[in-house]
Amino acid sequence: MKRKILLLLLISLLILCGCGQGEIEKDKEDNKDGTLASNSADTQTTEENIENGNSSKDNEDASDSSSGSEGSATIWDPCLDYGLPIPTETHTYDNGSKLILVNKQYAISSDFYPTDMVAVDGSLSTNQNLYFKREAYDAYLKMLRDANSQGISFLICSTYRSYSTQESIYFNYVSAYGTEYTNTISAYPGRSEHHTGWAVDITSPSMGYDLREDFINYPEGIWINNHCSEYGFIIRYPKDKTHITGYSYEPWHLRYVGVDVAEEITSRGITLEEYLGKA
Repeated sequence: MKRKILLLLLISLLILCGCGQGEIEKDKEDNKDGTLASNSADTQTTEENIENGNSSKDNEDASDSSSGSEGSATIWDPCLDYGLPIPTETHTYDNGSKLILVNKQYAISSDFYPTDMVAVDGSLSTNQNLYFKREAYDAYLKMLRDANSQGISFLICSTYRSYSTQESIYFNYVSAYGTEYTNTISAYPGRSEHHTGWAVDITSPSMGYDLREDFINYPEGIWINNHCSEYGFIIRYPKDKTHITGYSYEPWHLRYVGVDVAEEITSRGITLEEYLGKA
């Protein structure tokens, strides 16, 4: 009887161990399949990245780079709203060159300030507190003395203008005349020669201290047109050169470039842009 009981207990124990092992093996098999499926997907992605020359970090960097470039794709320049091109070059400091080019295409920064400036004698100008490049002012005084000796008299109307001053002038014109016309008679801020300190506007009592194209018909305008190059000045915006300079004829607007260059430009009937090969 005891032997039968022991035999039954042994058989039961063997059955229980076999079933437990079977569940364990089944669980292991299920887990193995799941793990392999997951690893297979990861491996495929990794292989694709390697084949394309990317790692997951590269993909993240590329995503960040794409996002960054999209945010800073094109910086809008407000000058475009006024029919002007984005500058080819912007001068940020004064290197002393008399041949610095400033026009619709070549700009000057808002914080640019000319070096070696001197105050203009108020008795020689229709406006006070004007400043001029020393070399240009000395040449102007010599020109004025020689003109006076021949009975010709004229006055300075404008010389150096800051960015903010030009800004006020330009937008006042825009308000009064519209953008298209303004761009033929006034410079957008940062595109004015007056900002360089090398330019000067001249008027006379006989013109009522005005600035007009018919200045060339007055004795003062005729004398300046015929002699200014002898002192290093050019008529910066000549007649029939608007397609190059971008501005209407201004017989009153002189630009100092030095005697040799002024005489060559004048004798050849060209503009500063043409002389510099940037027309």
